[in-house]
Amino acid sequence: MTRENSKKRFILIILISILVIVLSGCQNDPTSKVIERVYPSDASPLSAYGWIGISFEEEMNEESVQKAFTLSPDTAGVTFWQDNKFWFRPIQAYDKDSDYQALLSGEVKTSEENSFDVDLNWTFTVREPSLLYYVPAVEGGEVWKIKADGSDAEQITFTDNNVLEFSSDRTGETILLTVQNELGGRDLWLMDHSGEDQRLFLNCDRDLCGEPAWSADGQTIAYTREVYLDEEGGYQPAQVWTADTRSGQTAQLYQSDIAFGHSPSFSPDGKKLATYDTLNNGIRILNLTSSQESIIPTVMPGSGDWSPDGSKIIFTNLVAAENEPFVAVYTLDLETDEIQQVLSMGEGDTDFSQPRWSPDGDRVAVSLRPVNSNISKTLWILRLDGSFSRQISDDFSATFTAYQWDPWGDRLVYQRYDLSSGNSSIWVWTSGENLKIIENGIRPQWLP
Repeated sequence: MTRENSKKRFILIILISILVIVLSGCQNDPTSKVIERVYPSDASPLSAYGWIGISFEEEMNEESVQKAFTLSPDTAGVTFWQDNKFWFRPIQAYDKDSDYQALLSGEVKTSEENSFDVDLNWTFTVREPSLLYYVPAVEGGEVWKIKADGSDAEQITFTDNNVLEFSSDRTGETILLTVQNELGGRDLWLMDHSGEDQRLFLNCDRDLCGEPAWSADGQTIAYTREVYLDEEGGYQPAQVWTADTRSGQTAQLYQSDIAFGHSPSFSPDGKKLATYDTLNNGIRILNLTSSQESIIPTVMPGSGDWSPDGSKIIFTNLVAAENEPFVAVYTLDLETDEIQQVLSMGEGDTDFSQPRWSPDGDRVAVSLRPVNSNISKTLWILRLDGSFSRQISDDFSATFTAYQWDPWGDRLVYQRYDLSSGNSSIWVWTSGENLKIIENGIRPQWLP
């Protein structure tokens, strides 16, 4: 072998060695090996309560990931894990006018304490909520979806009018349906926010399942179940059950044959579950962490409404009076157990419907009427401290129900029931203006 050939061979060996080192370094890049993907990953707008996440290929040191994660602008929320997925779930809605940046920056570790530096960032904006509403038939009905300005109405369920109820999770990504089955019972079905991927979630056979309520993390559904009794040929009074959305496993909430109740409602922070106890006539509140219980006596069915931070419940109760009984409004502070009457409208007694708390916690929407006046109730926005009141509608030919705030408290959707014709329509109030969204629709809900 000549000296020149030896030199070329030496140079070739050196180049191959360098290439092997470079390729080895790429293959062992811990960032590409450990991080699978981020959410949202396609730069599409996120729900006002959408989750931000990172999926890892292997088990991680959870504390190191949580320290490395930041969100700008800052938003109140909680972090948690599902298997090898890290999630951030907002407690308050994202700002609809902001561009958000999620970052994972700094040192993170695997569960085996292998550490590496990361510098990931991804962005998202917040989408405009839509509205869901119900179009009833002679029996049952179907669910429709429409934009908040009244455009692009579309039917998203096609069940031959067998849908009875609907409820979306907090993110607006998944919708739960109560659907009548061929046995006369009622099953629970799931579908995505566009009406696609409709699938049976819970087969209730001849039992009547309904009133579905989502937990804050979307992992649990509370619902009512009226069990069919073969020997009697009838139904047992409603009881509250829970179901795991991942496994489909379901069980009665309270393990007692006489634990009758309805109207389940999870607190926004996910720590408590309220139901109406029909045996003891009161709102039963279960702390899901400590299993401690308390009950608020009230003869008005329903579980009230949670404050945005989950620290209070606002509810109604019937009050005896000399001329006519009326319904008053109270709040319960769950930290102090203090019950306080609120929303006084002057010297005369006032008959209230159930108030709905605004996302900022400062206001409520409520329909009301002075006692011994018209049978119709008008719609108002009130501050609990009495410092502000605004009448949304003074139309005494109709009454107003199913009112609900949008995620930012800027708009209020409601149902108007005409007392003379019996027709219902859906309206949205914003900045002092009432806009009719659709005729012949009921039970509107915001779909974030």
